Amino acid sequence: MELFVLVGLLILVSGLLAVIVGTVWWPLPSPAADGDDLVREVWPSGWPHEAPEQPFSVIEARQALRRHRPCHPDRCARKAAASRALRAAGYTDLDRE
Repeated sequence: MELFVLVGLLILVSGLLAVIVGTVWWPLPSPAADGDDLVREVWPSGWPHEAPEQPFSVIEARQALRRHRPCHPDRCARKAAASRALRAAGYTDLDRE
C-alpha cells in the first residue's frame, strides 16, 4: 500500500511541476512601442480598426476609445471616430480614456 501512495505522490508532484513550468514559460505577447502589434494579435486582421458605419453614441465612443488605447488615431480610424464623437458631445479631456 505504501508503494501506491508513493506512486500517487510522484504523479501529483510531476503534474504540479508540469503546470508550473508551463505557466512560467508560456509565451506572452509583448506590447510594441505604439501598441499596434499587441492589438493586431488580439483582433482579426482589419477589424475593428475600421471606422464605424454609423456614428458612435457617447457610451460606444468611450468603449472604443478604451479598447483602442494603444492605437494611434492617425492609423486607427475607429479611435479617431470615437475621439470625434466624444469631442462633439462636449468632452474635452480625452487623454484619460
